[in-house]
Amino acid sequence: MKLPSDIAGARAHKNHVFYTISKIAGLAAGITLLYWFVSRSNLTAIGDQLKLINVNFIFLIAATFTGYLMVTIAWRLSFYKYPGHVSLPLLFIIRQIGESLAQINPTNVIAGEALKAVLLKKQKIPYKDSIVSFTISRFLVYFSAVTLIMIGIYVFFDQLKFDVDPVSLAAVASIIFSLFVLFIYRLGRGKGVLSTPAGLLAHLARRFPHSMRLQNVAGRMREIDDELIDFYKNKKINFIAAYLLSFSSWLFGAMEFFLILNFLGFGVTFLSCVAVEVGIMIFKGVGAFIPGQIGIEEYANKMMLEFIHVPDGNIWITVSIVRRARQLFWIGIGFIAFLLVIRKTGESGDGDTVYNA
Repeated sequence: MKLPSDIAGARAHKNHVFYTISKIAGLAAGITLLYWFVSRSNLTAIGDQLKLINVNFIFLIAATFTGYLMVTIAWRLSFYKYPGHVSLPLLFIIRQIGESLAQINPTNVIAGEALKAVLLKKQKIPYKDSIVSFTISRFLVYFSAVTLIMIGIYVFFDQLKFDVDPVSLAAVASIIFSLFVLFIYRLGRGKGVLSTPAGLLAHLARRFPHSMRLQNVAGRMREIDDELIDFYKNKKINFIAAYLLSFSSWLFGAMEFFLILNFLGFGVTFLSCVAVEVGIMIFKGVGAFIPGQIGIEEYANKMMLEFIHVPDGNIWITVSIVRRARQLFWIGIGFIAFLLVIRKTGESGDGDTVYNA
């Protein structure tokens, strides 16, 4: 007779296998789709377009560096008590190492955050403090992304030629602002922002008692709520500043599109590039289980550039190549920094090794 723990373990193994197969299938489909599009494109024209970027690539690196720096400062503000001995440049390096691993590791964010925690532990920052800072920082990044998506609604209305009067747009803006105020109000009252979905999942977990995933997700939501409430209660200025920095970092993602397209001779507006960034953000969210979102991000570039009426049929491939080159540049920086950290620190005092993360 099988014990409940054995049944739960078998289900977990089955889910893990299914998840792994889904990742491999999604990655294969993305690569196949990408090959199909590229093989039918004018490679000579793409090469000519890439020449227009040339040394201007450094401006793209500068734009992304600014965005990454803003997120790093927001992360620094997300610590309850930030230790002064860890400088901002060092925190930037640690974040870049973790994000680089997240880009190439099948477990994505989990692997990156685990490595950051190990590196911070070497700087005498307890794991618990690191994990809480990750939770708050990551939540603010996602919440600021939702805010940007709401702002992008205006551009979508305009591009789709919807007959929307200024009063309706003002109403949409008012709703967005009201939701933000409600979010702050609930935190201030100690009610949290995830209590409703957490309660729903807890109810489902009671109806399906063998579903450990439902119980774990509901419990994790309650933990996040408690951490957000406590942090907002004690660090209001840090909370709001971190949110504003996280939001601003997304705008530098739009700035990258703005620079690339203008370097290539397409006079697009910055607001249109915000719409592109929003659309690609949604595509990447849907395909988050695929390592590096290979194929997903490229197809998103194609769809969103067509959406803002960029005329050249090959331009999305050029943009994709440039953005992947920028991504590889920062992954390379993270990898070099990782090697330097291993060489400098080696074995930690508590027996943990960096490369075991």
